[in-house]
Amino acid sequence: MTRLTPLLLLAMLALGACSDSVDPTLGTEQAFSLYGYLDPSADRQALRVAPIVGTIVADTARTLAATVTSEELGTGRTVAWRDSFVTYRDGSTGHVFVADYTPTPGATVEVRVAETTGEERVTAVRISVPTLDRPEIGSFLGTSAEVTYPIRVRAPRVLTTSLVYRVVGLRSAPMDTVAVSFSDFAPFEDAGGGTWGLDLPFVATSRAFLSSPAAEGATLRLVDVAVRAFVTGPEWDIPAGGLDEDRIVEPGTFSNVTGGFGFVGSGYWTESRWTPSLTTQSRAGFLVDTDPASVLRINEVSAQGWVELYNPTLEFVPIGGYRISSEGQANAFPSGTAVPPLGFQVLQVAPSLADGRVVLESPAAVEIVETGIRGLSEITSITIGSFPDGRTRLIGEFPEFRGFNLFQNRLVATPGAPNRPLSFLAMINEVFSAGTDGWAEILAPPGVTAILVTDDPERPLSMWVPAVREGDRWIANETPGRFDLPQTGGEVYVAVLVRDVPPRVYDTRTYGPQTPERSSGTLPDGDRDAWRLDLLPTRASPNAAPSRLASR
Repeated sequence: MTRLTPLLLLAMLALGACSDSVDPTLGTEQAFSLYGYLDPSADRQALRVAPIVGTIVADTARTLAATVTSEELGTGRTVAWRDSFVTYRDGSTGHVFVADYTPTPGATVEVRVAETTGEERVTAVRISVPTLDRPEIGSFLGTSAEVTYPIRVRAPRVLTTSLVYRVVGLRSAPMDTVAVSFSDFAPFEDAGGGTWGLDLPFVATSRAFLSSPAAEGATLRLVDVAVRAFVTGPEWDIPAGGLDEDRIVEPGTFSNVTGGFGFVGSGYWTESRWTPSLTTQSRAGFLVDTDPASVLRINEVSAQGWVELYNPTLEFVPIGGYRISSEGQANAFPSGTAVPPLGFQVLQVAPSLADGRVVLESPAAVEIVETGIRGLSEITSITIGSFPDGRTRLIGEFPEFRGFNLFQNRLVATPGAPNRPLSFLAMINEVFSAGTDGWAEILAPPGVTAILVTDDPERPLSMWVPAVREGDRWIANETPGRFDLPQTGGEVYVAVLVRDVPPRVYDTRTYGPQTPERSSGTLPDGDRDAWRLDLLPTRASPNAAPSRLASR
């Protein structure tokens, strides 16, 4: 007897998981069987509708005598779905109704399937749509044997979970960075209060991954890791041991449909990514052949002689006895010094510093991290450094700019705190996510030659999307694989070119989960410290809150 895990059940309920030619509800008075789920992070929904017939025959009618509508209870938002006749991989056929529609997170949606002939019977289902959230990774818990990451997500239920390791060194692609999924570990559990939690033992889990077939028996270098969770509504009430495949086809088993059979739920995939410290990576079995402090970044340099380090990992990085040197001047960190997780450490290297190389060295005087500094100012309040914190990448795609650091810029001096550009030559004013039709609006003064936008700063600059002028604003349209704007939230990066000056990133913005037909942006326009999540989309026009726009 086969048992279905939640992940297999999800696959079974997906489109094409069963044939309309054999329906277990033979001879009933019900009208339809429904299968699918609503995704509040997508702009298109799909629902399989199978007529319940009196004999076991294939459903070969090109048009189903039925209408499908959905209504969000409370708001009255109503959508008509359209029929499509599909052929599945096994050769069977069926009807999938599609709607270009994003369910409102937190809403209750009623889907009604009504016969248009005969007895005009109705099959209906009510679905609770979960709110959008991303997993939050808390402060690590370390022992001599293990490093545990507490991960929490606000959700009615988490159905299934996986880790995605981005690694280098697979035998099938030894030089490429490859994302490999792994799910053989304890799942999220209900932590109460609308929160689900996972205390991830990273060392043990990663050792299990490295010994699994997915690792191909290779010695792998870790780039980063992501936790992915499928968040669902409360309808996915699955027994801990899964469901029996022989019973799931029986009428009424795991069904929430009235006037018919089947199951319609709601859910979406969400993820968060992080980079473990090199010490933790080594303990987990990944290849580490550099000093643990090499994860640190030289983040800010002042002509007044001080240098700031940034730690992009979630763990403390000890640097007692390490030193920073620049053009013949040097100073060491006191014993016991460490850079906190996602934090900073500042060292007075010399009375003053000038342009040139700045290097972090080990206690044995081995160079670990270095950066080149250009344009230091004698003005106390101005520094040179990375924006956003910790980012650095030399431009290599364009010969005229080769060797310039895309993320290095003139900053307002902020020792021991997040970096801030001296001026925002371009500023993200509004972000709207809507499937693949999202966009970002940027404000920039006259004289700007070009603006390039992406959601992933690791992409080559040649892959960033050029923004185009619309009136007095710049618009970057979502472009899959180059500029993605998921509704669950993400990041936007903006680089600016002014004539023959090398491009540099002048603004970045993290936006949270978005409600359908709402955008995120500044209000009033251009006030970077007044970012809001509840605006109405006003592409290439002044931003406005819903109430303000309605009163015009």
